[in-house]
Amino acid sequence: MPQVFLAIGILAVSTAPLFIRLAQPTSPILIAAARVLIAGVILGLVAGRSWGRIFQLPVKKLALCVFAGLALALHFALWIWSLSLTSTTASVALVATQPIFAGILGYIVLQEGFRRQESFGMAIAVLGTLVLAGGDLGGTSSDALIGDGLALGGAIAVPAYLLIGRALRDDVPLIPYLALVNLVAGAALLAAGGAIGVTAQGIGQEEFLAMIALGLVCSVLGHTLLNQCVRLVPVHLVSLGILVEPVVASLSTWAVFGEVPSLPAAVGGSIIIFGIYIGFGWRRAESN
Repeated sequence: MPQVFLAIGILAVSTAPLFIRLAQPTSPILIAAARVLIAGVILGLVAGRSWGRIFQLPVKKLALCVFAGLALALHFALWIWSLSLTSTTASVALVATQPIFAGILGYIVLQEGFRRQESFGMAIAVLGTLVLAGGDLGGTSSDALIGDGLALGGAIAVPAYLLIGRALRDDVPLIPYLALVNLVAGAALLAAGGAIGVTAQGIGQEEFLAMIALGLVCSVLGHTLLNQCVRLVPVHLVSLGILVEPVVASLSTWAVFGEVPSLPAAVGGSIIIFGIYIGFGWRRAESN
């Protein structure tokens, strides 16, 4: 069952580039804020009376929920900022290194080790992301290096957000937890947007509908399923599965916008898929 949840969740979050393209030229930080706020409101309504479990948590665990929201907001903010300084391919490739940080954080915080086959699969998949980048990392300017560093920060923020969800899996139901996390992330992104002078003026109907779809499909469906997965399997395996996202996103933009993937993207995507296959092999053996 975790494999099914993970597959559907990845397919859902992989539609994000399509909806973001449709929501442009709206400010990226406003798009991100709308995404998580829509998700937070919908999930909050679905949570109903189970909201009470959130406020029964000890202060330290409630603070962890808030920190997870800030980590999610930080991921969006750093990733969006990196795109203005370095190339898209370099940014995506560096953010895709998240399984490495997920494995390290999972070992330090939850003492969850990973097996040799998982490590081998992660190494292959990360190599695939570097091939996908097509030698674009680093660029030729100091701004590009700063952008690469920001993308790495975004890579660290994702497993931190997922890891907290795994740590609290026995203390709070999934839906109210995600509602709070998304609302905290939305508030943080709106505050950041306000600080740099971002406004919502000029948003058309098409852009508005795209942002609603982004919140419903990518966050309410996609991120909810991914967070359900981290309650069942180690975070680094979920992060490994997420590496297929840029591959699926490339195929979907090819189908919708006619953007044919480059040769490095095709080769790198194939390597990523092979690495994921290797990394999840022991799970298949155990299930059989």
